[in-house]
Amino acid sequence: MTISSQEKNLFQDISFSAHAGELIAIMGPSGIGKSMLTRAIAGFLPSALTAQGSIRINGSEVANVPLIQRAASQRPAFIFQDALQALNPLVSVGGQLTLALTSSRTRPNKAQKQTIVSLLEQLGFESPKDTLGKLPSELSGGQRQRICIAVGLLSSTNLLVADEPTSALDPITEREILRLLSQSVKDNQLAGLLITHDLHTALECDKLLLIDDGQMLAFGPPKEALAGSTHQFCCSLRDLIS
Repeated sequence: MTISSQEKNLFQDISFSAHAGELIAIMGPSGIGKSMLTRAIAGFLPSALTAQGSIRINGSEVANVPLIQRAASQRPAFIFQDALQALNPLVSVGGQLTLALTSSRTRPNKAQKQTIVSLLEQLGFESPKDTLGKLPSELSGGQRQRICIAVGLLSSTNLLVADEPTSALDPITEREILRLLSQSVKDNQLAGLLITHDLHTALECDKLLLIDDGQMLAFGPPKEALAGSTHQFCCSLRDLIS
């Protein structure tokens, strides 16, 4: 896959695959456009950019197909950096989770509500039934990110994309959210993509995609990927763990 504007290529010849139960970390220096890579996959690349090559989700070609024009199975669940902006501030948590599960604003039946409550319990909510009636603004940052993970898990997709979802959280909450994200990917047999700046997090993922200077530097199990490139960025990361 190549992502380009009229002036230049943002990324060229990026090639990797994500399988069920795998969490793939994506790392690169700040400001190189890692978010654009995941937005191309998700189907909401800015209009000034285009994607060439192939992007296949569940066997379907979706390169340059906008999110709204894709079938449900071709739409990744996307977790943004700022969960407060990602969630509808005027709709209750229960309403948004119901919409993710049923694609309808109608009241969930008993079985659907129990599915939602059970999921919130798995994600660490002590009083999930009370949480359903709250607005996003009434939750903490960590709780909102948990709700965004829940929305992804309730959707019909099997691809979960997280764009630095813990950047605004304290270190303790950050580790807990990343643990929940990793466990959710494995338990639900999703393919997961995680943009992160945290090397320790990346080392705990199943695979690591390293990118810089508009190209893919390495891809594979984290330690192998780090060892497989002499690029300055990879060398700097190796220095941190040596």
